[in-house]
Amino acid sequence: MHFSKESIFTDARSHKKYHGNSLTEKELREIYELTKCAPSANNSCPLRMVFVNTPESMEMLALCAMDFNQEKTRTAGSAAILAYDLEFYKNFSKLAPHMKQPTPHFSWSEEQLDRYALANSNMQAGFFIAASRALGFDCGPLGGFYTNEVKDKFFKDTHWKFNCVVLLGSGDRSVLHPRGARLEFEEACRII
Repeated sequence: MHFSKESIFTDARSHKKYHGNSLTEKELREIYELTKCAPSANNSCPLRMVFVNTPESMEMLALCAMDFNQEKTRTAGSAAILAYDLEFYKNFSKLAPHMKQPTPHFSWSEEQLDRYALANSNMQAGFFIAASRALGFDCGPLGGFYTNEVKDKFFKDTHWKFNCVVLLGSGDRSVLHPRGARLEFEEACRII
């Protein structure tokens, strides 16, 4: 399979309406296999995901969404709830055996762990979207969900914290607005 910058970046769009077909388990695993190659500090890999992939679980997810995201969620056949694990450091003996064990993260405050895990899982989330697009799937990242409801319904007994939802599948291009403007290099960047 050949990936192009167009399919991943310049022609890809964030979809808000889908044709409702769910992905197969094989396709979800393919997305993860690419996503897991994402960089993270000390190979900490704090990203966790729950793939929502049945009509019943998609409806359960839609009910966790704020009003403006409920219908968007209902049109998709699949979604990934992206979260981050505050106990990521417990996997360092496997993921970073070169580091002195136990790592200093065991003594960090929850605030330090949260900041580290969120920053690193966000890098992985970007890879998740790129991986999904590279495999030919449309994505719709959404943030408008009730955090406590998502946690209660999808990962109550974990140390995972909700980050966002990414709808997956075949997007309906007929309802897309023209691509919004982006900042120019000079507006967003400095070279020092």
